[in-house]
Order: sequence, then structure tokens, then C-alpha cells
Amino acid sequence: MSRLKGALALAGVRWAWGRYRRRHEPPPSPIRQNAELLAWGATGAALGVGVSALSERRRARSMRGKVALVTGGSRGLGLQMAREFGASGASVVICARGREGLDRAVAELTGRGVDAHGVVCDIGDPEAVDALLDAAVERFGRLDVVVNSAGVMRVGPQETIADEDFAQAMDIMFWGPFHLSRAAVERMRGTGGTVVNVTSIGAYLSVPHMLPYSVAKRAWAALSEGLAAETGGTGVRVLTVVPGLMRTGSHKGVLFSGDPEREYAWFALAAGLPLLSVSAERAARAIVRAAASGRGFLILTPVTRIGLAVHGVAPGLTQRALRVVGRLLPRAPGIAVERHGSEAADSRIGRLIDTVGVLNDRAGHRLNQPSRGERGRPRDTDPDARS
Repeated sequence: MSRLKGALALAGVRWAWGRYRRRHEPPPSPIRQNAELLAWGATGAALGVGVSALSERRRARSMRGKVALVTGGSRGLGLQMAREFGASGASVVICARGREGLDRAVAELTGRGVDAHGVVCDIGDPEAVDALLDAAVERFGRLDVVVNSAGVMRVGPQETIADEDFAQAMDIMFWGPFHLSRAAVERMRGTGGTVVNVTSIGAYLSVPHMLPYSVAKRAWAALSEGLAAETGGTGVRVLTVVPGLMRTGSHKGVLFSGDPEREYAWFALAAGLPLLSVSAERAARAIVRAAASGRGFLILTPVTRIGLAVHGVAPGLTQRALRVVGRLLPRAPGIAVERHGSEAADSRIGRLIDTVGVLNDRAGHRLNQPSRGERGRPRDTDPDARS
């Protein structure tokens, strides 16, 4: 910091001296002017590099010695956040329901130099949640950050979605964060720590054909904001994160119902558009910085911010707009069919959409997402799979 202040002071002196010379000396020759411009450019570049390096050093040290627990950390945004916490100096515990993907993610994190540990856990089970927290503390001796990012998604008209699908969404995206957040707050009370809840714009704008997801996310957002209000003075901070569309590649793990190929087409297209979506890497960096700085609320993209603002000012208008969107989406066929995104992508329209949304497909490869042809009902897909 002292070097930066010295460089800024030197720049100020140079500016004042240059202004004095312009007033009292004859105009310089073109060669001298070019030389001065080059010198000023070099000085500016050096200052820019110095500030950037200082910022990176601060970010790298911000989580040094801390321990972060990330649910849904075997793939998608959860995995990328684990990478970012590790890059910032933290030890990382990740959990997921499947052992194979978890082991693969831990091996990848370890290969990056991250002190990582994996725990198989169903966060919908309160006893499993307590065991998860015990495992984190037993392994690293402390716990500073708990990130709720596990999620599940099903896309299709509401008449093709069964009651148990709503129950599953609530188990993973409300009861899971409920049990983990409350247990983490009790353990961190007095010693300090941060609970991070990755909700969604779907918690505030209920998007058609994603009803179980939006219902569970809205309950989760209410839980997060309520806990933030009630933990004042305890040393515990609660960060509510509201993502919009993110390129995580998790559209391949989503379960589509009704007309799966057409549902996949609109969903995957929206998830991969670069002007509407943000990369998982950028989102993860923003979340880790917000957690390290003690922020309480984070909106990840300008589009999300605009959507929330419009809904807040004119909720009736927003509802009418969503009704129009709902009428444009595929209707429920006479006989509903279910397919995962990895299967729906094998259709002609699916392959065409994947060609357009190549950024999202590439993100899937980077983030340990299921590839084309992989099947199985996902329980730990990225929280904003449409993102």
C-alpha cells in the first residue's frame, strides 16, 4: 500500500510540474510531446498493474486459513465456488449425494493445490447435516463459511408435475438449507462465521414451467433473509445470493416433462445466451468476494437487478408479462413424456440448440456436469440450472 501511495504522489507532482511548464515555457517539439505521452502511458500502465496486483493479493489472502463447506460441490456452480474458495486460501469441504462425482471433484480440487475433503451427504436428512458439520470440524478443526448451493430442477407444464416433485424440491432447496443454516448458526454463534444461501431470481419471479423450483427457492430466500435479520449481534453473517442466468452446463441434468425436446430447446437456449447469462467462474468469484467482505445481499447480473426492480415497482405488469411467456412455451401433450436434458439433446432440435449454446456446453465440461447420454435422476444439480 505504501508503494501505491508513493506512486500516486509522484504522479501528482509530475502533473503539477507539467502544468507549470505549459504556462511558462515555449511549446515542446513533436518528438518531445511523443516522448512525454509514452512516459505517461508507461506510468499509467504501471499504476494499473500495481493496483490490480494489490487487489488480487488481497483477494487471495482474504480466506487464508479459513474453512468453507459447500453443498452440491461436486459439479456446477458449487464446484466452481469450491475452486474459488481454495484459490483464495481456504480449505474446502464439499458434499454431494453421489460418491463417484464427489471423488472426481475432490481429486480435481486437490490437483489445483486445494486442501479439499469430500463427504457423501443428503442434506434433506437433519441427522446427516449434523454429521456433515461434525466431519468438517473434525477434518480441519474449524468452520468459517457454510454455502448452501445444492439444488434440483424439473422443467415442464405444471399439470405434468406430480406432488412428489414439489416435495423433492422442498426437501433439497428448503428443508436442506433450513437444517444446515440453523445448525451452522448455532455452531458459529460467538465465534463468528458466514452462511451463504444461493437462491435465485426464480425466488422473486416465478417463471412458467419451473413451478417446483420457484416455490422452493422463494421459501429458501425468505429463510435466508429472515436469518440475516435475526443473527445480528451473534457474530454470524448471512449472505443471500440472487443469481440470474448462469452458464453452468447443468441443463443436461435437468428433468424435462411434457414435450421434453421442445422444453429443452427454450431452456438450453436461454441458459447459453452470453448477453443474458453470466459464466459460473465470474459468479463464483463474486460470491466468494461477497462472503469475505461481509456483505448481506448480492445480485449477480444486471438483468437480474432490472427484473427485480421492475417486479418491485410494477408487480402486476410483471405478472402479465409472465402470462404471455407462459402462453408461448410448449403445451402439455396428451401423453406426457419425461427425459433428462442429456437425452433430449440427442434430438434434431436439441443438437441445433447445442450448436448455438456452445458456451454452455463448454461450461458443462469444465464443471463436471453429465455429458450427452448420461442418465439418472439428479439430486445435486446446480441451483440455477437454467442459469
